[in-house]
Amino acid sequence: MSIYPCIYMCTLRLAADKLYFILSDKVDNGGVSVWCELCQGNFFDEFQMEGVAAEHNEIYLELVPENLSRALKTAQNAKTVKIKLTNKHCPCLTVSVELPSLSSTSRIVTHDIPVGVIPRRLWRDFREPSVPDFDVSICFYGLLVGEVVSGW
Repeated sequence: MSIYPCIYMCTLRLAADKLYFILSDKVDNGGVSVWCELCQGNFFDEFQMEGVAAEHNEIYLELVPENLSRALKTAQNAKTVKIKLTNKHCPCLTVSVELPSLSSTSRIVTHDIPVGVIPRRLWRDFREPSVPDFDVSICFYGLLVGEVVSGW
């Protein structure tokens, strides 16, 4: 089962060395929260980020995760991928994908993903949750796609 269909909006927190995806559905009797921390070095050869100020070198964005997923699917066989925060008619994450081509020129596909910029006064709402110590870790080294075949 996936939580993906249940989530309409998520928060993307960009820091100098990490990316965070924060999903939370707050209701009176609990709710669902997911905190995902990714080291940028595992995904990017080059990563440049400038936050609001030197002491607050972070950016918090609200976006629809499906839009980001759709844009990144075109990057599976890309030569380069560039992601920039731009201000077109509204704030956007602009994903530019350079795709390989049979000719000497390359093809560039650009996706503009509308985002909401979360003001600094609200950042404390997106801090890492405190969790109890745990005894289990799960690692997926290469997800195998299985197929079930029935003889009946």
